[in-house]
Amino acid sequence: MADKGIVIGAKNLTNLRFADDIVLFAETPSQIQKMLEELSTASLEVGLEMNRSKTKIMTNRAKSRVTVDGKEMQYVDEYIYLGQLVSFDNRQEKEIQRRIDNAWKSYWSMKTLMKGDLPLSLKRKLVDVCILPVLTYGAQTAIERSILGIKRTDKVRNTSIRSKTGIVDVGVKAAKLKWEWAGHVCRMHPDKWTQIVTQWTPEDGYRRRGRPKKRWHDDLVNHAGDWQALALNRDAWKDLGETFAQKWDTTG
Repeated sequence: MADKGIVIGAKNLTNLRFADDIVLFAETPSQIQKMLEELSTASLEVGLEMNRSKTKIMTNRAKSRVTVDGKEMQYVDEYIYLGQLVSFDNRQEKEIQRRIDNAWKSYWSMKTLMKGDLPLSLKRKLVDVCILPVLTYGAQTAIERSILGIKRTDKVRNTSIRSKTGIVDVGVKAAKLKWEWAGHVCRMHPDKWTQIVTQWTPEDGYRRRGRPKKRWHDDLVNHAGDWQALALNRDAWKDLGETFAQKWDTTG
């Protein structure tokens, strides 16, 4: 496998696997075609068959024809993998909007409950359990206004709305999850791909002109400095995480 995949540090990353959801990485169209053919053959040997309708190819280079068992594979510009949007173009902005849209779909699917006579405490539980897991940032306050029947023209402050609903602030929740995950990654074995990729800095290629895009760990660095060293102390990391999370309170 040394001639396959993409080079991350001193290793080759060839695939990601979660149950039967597999992602293959390759440098060239001929390489990905060979890997797909090998996957198809290995699957058939154990009685499995590759789902052609769900098997897609993404590339940040020119598109070349790729076939498996005589059938041409389809190229896409973006794809949902394990509930997350994968794209080479404005992925973060697209992912946030996708989650906001999904949160509203979840909300309106429970319209009779949310707009009905249920006690606010039960509506709060529905939001926390059914909506917040798919929600990101800007849609939360609008959903809370809808629950309370408050319009923007009523000029009620977000802090007042939050004090009434008592719903968990999604910005704080997301920040806590990020902080906990960052600490977990830092305490992993150094051979784990999750830690290798988190610490990896590409040495080839080039940056586009203009301001560099914000990286995943930039917020951690700004808040904690050498966050990877601090994360090894669980108690100190937990305490520091409380102040990190409060920076992302969306009620202000």
